[in-house]
Amino acid sequence: MKTKQHLFTVLIFLISVPLFAQDGNAKPDSTKQAPHGHGNADPKHSVYGPPMPAKWKFQLAYDYRQEEGTPAFNFYKKNQRDRTLFFTIRDNSYDNINQYRVQRIAAGAALFPIKNDDRFQFDLGGVLDKIIDSTLYNKTLYSRLTWRATKKLWLRAGFEYSDEYKYYENHLGVGVYTKSLLSSYYFSAKYKIGFFTPIAVVGNGTKDTTTNTRYGAGAMLNGPKGTFLFGGYIKSTDETEDTRTLAIGRSANFGPDAFPSSIYVWKHKNDYDFHLGALFFGKTRNRLVKPATDGMTNGMFISTITLRENSLLRQRQFLTITDDFENGEYSIFFIHMNVKIPMGPSTVVNAGFSSLQFFKLFTNTKFWIFSEPVIGLFYNEETTPEFNLTTMKMGDKTERFFSFQVGSKIKNKFMFHIISEPTRSGIIGAVSYLIN
Repeated sequence: MKTKQHLFTVLIFLISVPLFAQDGNAKPDSTKQAPHGHGNADPKHSVYGPPMPAKWKFQLAYDYRQEEGTPAFNFYKKNQRDRTLFFTIRDNSYDNINQYRVQRIAAGAALFPIKNDDRFQFDLGGVLDKIIDSTLYNKTLYSRLTWRATKKLWLRAGFEYSDEYKYYENHLGVGVYTKSLLSSYYFSAKYKIGFFTPIAVVGNGTKDTTTNTRYGAGAMLNGPKGTFLFGGYIKSTDETEDTRTLAIGRSANFGPDAFPSSIYVWKHKNDYDFHLGALFFGKTRNRLVKPATDGMTNGMFISTITLRENSLLRQRQFLTITDDFENGEYSIFFIHMNVKIPMGPSTVVNAGFSSLQFFKLFTNTKFWIFSEPVIGLFYNEETTPEFNLTTMKMGDKTERFFSFQVGSKIKNKFMFHIISEPTRSGIIGAVSYLIN
C-alpha cells in the first residue's frame, strides 16, 4: 500500500508539471539569455547555441591488453549538439558485463526531426554482438524522445531492450550460455522554478519474467557562477535496486571563462558504488557548458531505471581512445565502480576498478607538422575476487598500475594517440582522420 502511495505521488507530479507550465505568465520560448548561456535569439537553436560546421572523426585503432588484440574502426559526426552520429565495428572485443569476447557492430544518432529544432530530440541506437566461438548473437536497442516544451519545462520518454546470453561454467566445468531478455521504459519530467528545478521519473523494468516498478524524484539547485547541486532517489519494488544519486559541479560559460568547470556524480545502491568526476580549466579552452552538465546529471539519475548494457549508446561514445581531454587545456578525470558479490552466508567479495587521469593539452603549440600535442598520466586499480589458498576462503585481489598517453594532431588532418601500460605489457594505439 505504501508503495502505491509513493507511486501515486510521483504520477501526480508528472501530470501536474505540464499544467503549471501552461501558466499565463510562462512564455513558450524565451530568448532571454540565461546565466552561462549563449544568448542565441533563434528559438530553434535555444538549447545548444547557433549552428556550427560539422566535424567528422574516423578512427582506426588496436587495443592489445590481457594478451588479446582488438582491432576497431570508429567514427562520429559532431557539431554544437555534440555527437549526432556515431558508429563502431570491432573484432574480438571484450564484453565487460558478460565477460566474454564478441564481434561488435554498434551505431546511433541524435536526431532533431521537427524543422531541425533543438526542442524536439530523438535518440536511437543499437548494438549487435556475435559471441566468438559460437553461433549466438546479442542484440540491444536504445531509444528516447526529449521535448523541451518551454525554457522551464523538460519532458522525456524512453524505451530500451536487450536480448543477450549469459555465460557460466557448470559443475562439470563446461561453458553454458543462457538466454536473457531485458527491457525498460520510463517517463520523466522536470520544471525550473527560479534556481530550483525538481525532476521526477517513473517506469518499469523487466528481466525475463520478473517486472519491477521504479519511481523517484530529485532536484537541482543552481548557484552563482554556474555552480549547481543535485540530489535524487529512485525507489523500486525490488529494494536491492533502490538508488541514491548526488551531483555537484560548475558549468563553464559559452565564451572565454577564467574559472574551472567541473562535475562530480555519486550513485549508490546496497551492493553498488559509482563515482564519476571531471575537472577542466584553461584560459583559452573550457567546454563543459551547461547543456553538458545538465545532460550528464539528468542522464546519471535516469539511467538507474535503464539498461546498463546501453550506457555507451546513451553517452554516444564508442571511440577506442576518447577525445574528452579536448574540452580543456588541463583535464582531470576520476572514475570508480565497485560491486559487492555475496559468496556465502558470511562472505562478500568485491569487483571493480578505479582510475585517476590527468591530461595536459598544449592548445597553442605547433612544431613542424605537429600541433596541439597532449600528454596524459593515469593511476589505475582493478579489484577482482580470488580464492586464497592460505586461508581457504574467497577474498579480493587488487592490482595497481600506471599508464601513459601521448598524442598530437598532424597537419590538422590526422591525429594519433598511444596509451601504454608498461607493467602489464598493454598498449592501445589509434590514428584518426579529421574533417572540419
